[in-house]
Amino acid sequence: MPSSTERARIKLPAGFDPSVHGTKAERSVLVKATETYGEGFELESYEETVLEDGTPGWAAVVTRHAAVLSVRDSKSTKTKEVRLPKSVKPSDGEKQAAKLADQHGDGWEMTRFEPFLGKAVLTKLTDDEARCRGAVAVALGVKPWDVQVSSRRDGGFDLELPRTYQPSKHESKLEDVATTVVGRDGWYVKADAKALRASLIPSDPPTFPEGIPFPLGRLGKGHLDRTPFGMTLPAPGEELGEEISLDWTASAWCLLAGTPGSGKTVALSAIIADALSNGSALAIVDDVSKAIDFQWAKPFCRAGGWGCDSLEAGVATLGLIREEGARRARHLKELGINNWLDMPAGKRFQPILVIIDEVSALVVPDPVPKGIPKDHPLFMEIAERNLARAMIQSYMRKIIAELRFVGVRMVISTQATNANTGVDPGLRTLIGHKILQGVNPSRAARSQIFADETAVLGVPENVKAGGKRAKGVGVAALEAVSPAVYKSYFATTDDYQRALRRLGVAERESAAPTSAEIERHLPTLDINAARDEREQTAARREKMGDPMAAMMGDSGLDENGHPLKGAALAAAQSAHLQRLAKAS
Repeated sequence: MPSSTERARIKLPAGFDPSVHGTKAERSVLVKATETYGEGFELESYEETVLEDGTPGWAAVVTRHAAVLSVRDSKSTKTKEVRLPKSVKPSDGEKQAAKLADQHGDGWEMTRFEPFLGKAVLTKLTDDEARCRGAVAVALGVKPWDVQVSSRRDGGFDLELPRTYQPSKHESKLEDVATTVVGRDGWYVKADAKALRASLIPSDPPTFPEGIPFPLGRLGKGHLDRTPFGMTLPAPGEELGEEISLDWTASAWCLLAGTPGSGKTVALSAIIADALSNGSALAIVDDVSKAIDFQWAKPFCRAGGWGCDSLEAGVATLGLIREEGARRARHLKELGINNWLDMPAGKRFQPILVIIDEVSALVVPDPVPKGIPKDHPLFMEIAERNLARAMIQSYMRKIIAELRFVGVRMVISTQATNANTGVDPGLRTLIGHKILQGVNPSRAARSQIFADETAVLGVPENVKAGGKRAKGVGVAALEAVSPAVYKSYFATTDDYQRALRRLGVAERESAAPTSAEIERHLPTLDINAARDEREQTAARREKMGDPMAAMMGDSGLDENGHPLKGAALAAAQSAHLQRLAKAS
């Protein structure tokens, strides 16, 4: 049976003479050796040495033999089993580990300690393996010999874990070891709690491809109640993440925020295309200046669903949605059903997806210049625009508050989400799905849209600096799922149009609301009363010789005798004033 010898030296007091004191000192020498190094030592000899004060003296040489029970040497590891003295206790682990490491040297570390069986196992570890083992032991709150470590070919480490390992408690700590102690950002952990094994695997930080094409071939093969719009950030070591979708059964409302150029339109187009392909009806309300972004989808809108040509058209589009919602609610009441999802199969309402883009441009009132009389055409024009804006906001709120259970769904898009932009906290609390487009939003922007900003992941630095890989990236806190970093699907609007037409999605020549529908849903200011007041004022000023009286007396009627409104009225007043100037 192979063995190894542990040797130690114990300096003796000045004046010691082995020929005189040798036999008498043997017992005290062995007691000192036991107290210092443990049991099992024998006196071997005395040898001359130099004492601490620099004078010549003597030291006792003591030795202890440790039996090596077995030696295993393979390409990947070397181990030794050594016999422990019977006096070793479980509490002696650290002392034995230090002694055996010192005794055997050259990277040999105690990797198993079994005092009840009278043995320990030594393994020859590299410096990196020893460092990894120590870090993992600290992270798991165990002794180093409770963790077994071996190097992987890829530069990582394989671990054998202690029985005390609990994924919920320890997995994140192993990840910290992988990314901050033995590796760097991007390293990840694969653990098998049942087998008590884990691997710390080298990898680059996960990122996105430069573009994620929309799976056009899958259009029409999805689900009415789930609308995918992109992919989540891949897990470490993976190239693609999981698909991210809006689950309309969890929440019928979505808020999508992001600054110009952040990719909101790309995400909205993906949502629109998938919803249309799977049977939803579509309505879009947008600022006139931005409506070009969704011109491709105009033919696919429901009757009266293209509310992008004017503020008044936007009011009518939302008013028609609310009317349809009220009709559906009455029908559900007649059936004795509270939620349209509970309707019999094949008899459910067709879902209606409502997109309200650039909501701030639609609902924030125009300022009225100071000093303009209330009967002035400019005042009347601004007042009429602001009335339409107020109606859009009112309809939007009422749809969200009232039409949750009748199959109406809505995505509100905006650059900012605060009270000054028409998306106040009260409205946000009613919206379950929240998406913030862009890789570097301010903390204020995150706090405004997310109920708990700290619970929502941020975009990793390597993704922010990824050039084209950062395009279309954002963070989402969707109802009933964990927050995620994602990247939107992309396809050209021509691709979407062609794919929807191949599927035979219904189109119409004109999806804009009619004039009658606009008049029915948009209250008008009392133009006639205002005109009469202006004419009376003009008459009084004319008697007083006021040169502006002629302008104030303009009738404000079109060629058919109907009162003009807004910009048309202002243009008529301006033309009348020019005619008066020429006449003079």
